Amino acid sequence: MEKRKFLIIVDPSHERHLALERMHDIIRQRREWVLEFHLLIGVEPEDKADPNTPNEVICSRAWFNDLLDPLDELGVSYTAEFFWARDWRQSIAEAAERYHCDTIMLCESSAEHKRGITDSKWELVRQAKCDVVIVDEGTKGPIKCILAAVNTQVTDEVHSALNEKILERGKFLTNYFEADFHVVNAYKDSGDFPDRGLISRLSGLPREKIHRDMGKPEDVIAGVAEKVNADMVILGISPRQGLAARFSSHTTEKVMEKITIDVVALS
Repeated sequence: MEKRKFLIIVDPSHERHLALERMHDIIRQRREWVLEFHLLIGVEPEDKADPNTPNEVICSRAWFNDLLDPLDELGVSYTAEFFWARDWRQSIAEAAERYHCDTIMLCESSAEHKRGITDSKWELVRQAKCDVVIVDEGTKGPIKCILAAVNTQVTDEVHSALNEKILERGKFLTNYFEADFHVVNAYKDSGDFPDRGLISRLSGLPREKIHRDMGKPEDVIAGVAEKVNADMVILGISPRQGLAARFSSHTTEKVMEKITIDVVALS
């Protein structure tokens, strides 16, 4: 029986709490896996459309009751803490390590700020030591279809291990949600053609669920996600350092600009 521990990020300045909604979806599955949840409640200072937005966020007792009552009704045990820090990303990373979480869940952006994911969120995705799930409003629970994006043309040990991790996580989530599972592999030209047999052996999927399309990775992934009506996309970020890390995560950023569904970022 696999145990998973989630760090759920809740920003009280948001109108909707998408990560918390996805937590509800996970709990309602009532699977055999042991799940633990820790709620981290705090404002992301950078996530504001208006620079003149006041720093104060006032929440009544009724607000907290509305936030937490659904969890009590579901009968789930959880812990929670409140934080207010200038370094939002570092606070989350430290909490994930302190509570030994293997998954961080946060929303893509606030209702008033849909111009793109903030720099602090990207730093969290790039540097996190665990899975990061960025929840978006296009996914409506329950999750019915999961798409994993791999790059099998790069065959060094590090990238091969990342591909295997992406597929293993895809199979786990597919099993948990009892969802449909697809894999996509983009390529740039005929000399860069992915090996469908390799993908099939690694994923255990039939040919019709393996998609190999030519084009920019972000366009191919977004296109296949729409084609199969995916609710979640699993992506990998190459474990590089310095400037190379920026480029390796650039595709992930572009994919998220083109889709409005949940993204699981692995490194």
